[in-house]
Amino acid sequence: MGKSNTKIRLSKEDKATLHSLEAIAEGVAEVFGSSCEVVLHSLEDTSSSVVKIVNGNVTGRKIGAPLTDFLAAILRKADSLEKDVIGPYYNKLDNGRLLKSVSTLIRNSHGKPIGFMCINIDLSAPLLDFLTGFLPVHGESSKSMSEHFPINIKDLISRTLEMAIAGVNNRIEVPPSEKNKLITQELYKRGLFNVRGAIDLVAKEMGVSRYTVYNYIREAKVKIGEEA
Repeated sequence: MGKSNTKIRLSKEDKATLHSLEAIAEGVAEVFGSSCEVVLHSLEDTSSSVVKIVNGNVTGRKIGAPLTDFLAAILRKADSLEKDVIGPYYNKLDNGRLLKSVSTLIRNSHGKPIGFMCINIDLSAPLLDFLTGFLPVHGESSKSMSEHFPINIKDLISRTLEMAIAGVNNRIEVPPSEKNKLITQELYKRGLFNVRGAIDLVAKEMGVSRYTVYNYIREAKVKIGEEA
């Protein structure tokens, strides 16, 4: 792969934008496993553009590696691109391994190119190894979570409220007079009241006034603050 020695002045905001994408790179790699390389390029200095790389074993690169010739060609025609997501396309490495790749041109708020995020999946990896990356990991590092995927805000509020009510109702030691307060505390912990319209819907479902819910929220803030 060829090198490019272009240097582009990036603002503090541009650098902050690229830095914020480092966690995205890690997240994508976590989903697809060790056969998926995710690379973040900064265009501040294309001779050492790689500022973040996860699973660099796929191509053998490290932080400080240069921009590829393919990306340099994309950059030269950035103003005429129909879209900033390029691919999928395929690469064959010197060792014969086949990669499926997608590259995304990153622009700042003014539309100026400031970087690339590239995803390279090693199609030559053993299928079992690839699939293993998608299976739950047993042991202390495994995480079992339940996530609901709402289709609208009302669905989100209703489902979260339903789960909170079920949780409190299962606690036989809780007197009926305290249930609404505990339900509100649980909803507060889940961040539901950051959603617009949540207070009114919760009040309606629990059969209390919105002012009562406000009072419960204030108590929840104090209680949770003490627990922290």
